[in-house]
Amino acid sequence: MPNFLKSPDDIFINQTNLLLHQGKFEQALTLLLPYKNHKLSQAIMTLLGIAYAGCNQPKEAAYHLCLAQQLKDSPQRHSCAELEPYLGSYNLYPSIFEVYHEALLNHPKDELLYVGYASVLQQTKQSAKAVLYIKKCLAFSKNQARLLNILATILFEAGKYPQTLKLYSILEKHNENNVTILANLASYHNAVNDTEQALLYYRKAIMLQPNWPALRVNYSICLLKAEYYYQGWVEHEWRLDTPNHSTLPKETLLPTLTDTMDITGKKILITQEEGLGDTLMYLRYVPELIKRGAIVELWIAETMKGLCERLKGKPKVKVGGEEPPPFDWHCPFISLPRALSADPRKDKFKPYLTADRKKVIYWKNKLPQTKQLKVGLVWGGSPHPGEIHAMMTDNKRSIDLSKLIPLLRSVENTTFVSLQMGHYADQIHNLPNDISIFNPMDEVQDMDDTAAILMNLDIIISVDTSVIHLAGGLGCPAILLDRFDNCWRWISREEYSPWYPKIRIIRQTRPRVWSDVVKKATSILQEMARKHKAT
Repeated sequence: MPNFLKSPDDIFINQTNLLLHQGKFEQALTLLLPYKNHKLSQAIMTLLGIAYAGCNQPKEAAYHLCLAQQLKDSPQRHSCAELEPYLGSYNLYPSIFEVYHEALLNHPKDELLYVGYASVLQQTKQSAKAVLYIKKCLAFSKNQARLLNILATILFEAGKYPQTLKLYSILEKHNENNVTILANLASYHNAVNDTEQALLYYRKAIMLQPNWPALRVNYSICLLKAEYYYQGWVEHEWRLDTPNHSTLPKETLLPTLTDTMDITGKKILITQEEGLGDTLMYLRYVPELIKRGAIVELWIAETMKGLCERLKGKPKVKVGGEEPPPFDWHCPFISLPRALSADPRKDKFKPYLTADRKKVIYWKNKLPQTKQLKVGLVWGGSPHPGEIHAMMTDNKRSIDLSKLIPLLRSVENTTFVSLQMGHYADQIHNLPNDISIFNPMDEVQDMDDTAAILMNLDIIISVDTSVIHLAGGLGCPAILLDRFDNCWRWISREEYSPWYPKIRIIRQTRPRVWSDVVKKATSILQEMARKHKAT
């Protein structure tokens, strides 16, 4: 390589990084190859490693990512972990596994490599193998407490709760003031619905590290699960100090409103912050602001436009764009219950979403013309490849369609309609020939279409994803197939949630085991189908 070639600047690095995130690995590699001998550039070595992995050259990828690792000062994770955002994208699973294999062959005592590989295995539902690699690392590493904590976390996510608690108890005994261990113990007790014990651990951790946003957010979720709503809403504002949340100024964040506070004529911008389910859930509070005289504008994803325009009070709706419209106050959807001091146990529920009448008629004619019971199905959420916590949650809440075969076969006088989007929908093609699911989703353009389909069904059966919130907001009968360590909004130990009274909750009785849930849902549907046939 010519010695006079200049070092790459930030613009070049950002441009190449963008190509990689777009899956244009060969194009990125072509741009990077002239800089291959810049072995003192951590950024270039990392980008080359990712590009080689994307081009299915694992040896080269491992070599360059390990070079990048050597250039780090006090690294907290291995450069191979930079491949995690590509998990599930562009079919890179095999290549990423090979990269780790190559790296471990050349660096068999690199603790961070073992931890990174275990994380990848965990995200791809290979927890047993992840446990094996952490145990291999424990055999030579001096960081026993850290690795045991990681091992406990893997077991926890795999639903191995007795083993998890045993490890956490040992760790607590020898590290009683370790904030991470205390936080993980709190998460464990929250997952098994022992919220009061979880809150004790969270408070102990917060005393040691009060300004850790992620800890405070998890504490808020536990408060909400325990139905300490007012404190939970306030505490939940800590999420605004974590990545990927509202960047609008805190000085203009809508305050908690009192009965005497006049907001007449005030422009309030409500912003979408996380998933569509959260937005659908909190749309219920928009009419209250309009009723109090505020001029409300919703800044939302395009798929939500029609539903939002039909809300009571007719708020303004903005779709997309980078710059916010003028406002006096802004408020993320998730902050609305805090601003209004909401308590679902005290608030009388009324359906707050409406479907487009013309679309309801259109979809009525598109769906099978039958007098059978019509049942909508959603079995998978959104996996969020590369976002480890989101992927872990999706692994727990989603069901492989094959596990619903007993239900699909056993319920007679029923037409099943898929409401499934994304790659989970491909599982329909793997069903036995004697099972049929009508799939209209290729024609669905937005949430408005989905809402119109829901209005033509007798009941919806769904895992914890946006469709269940849509059904709840419309007031449609639905059954939620819920994971053992349920989300706070579905209320532990109850079959109904105050958020959506027409949704019946069937929850796992054992972590990660769906058979009992499917059996109970089958029984409920069979009874519905019998009654429907008799009418």
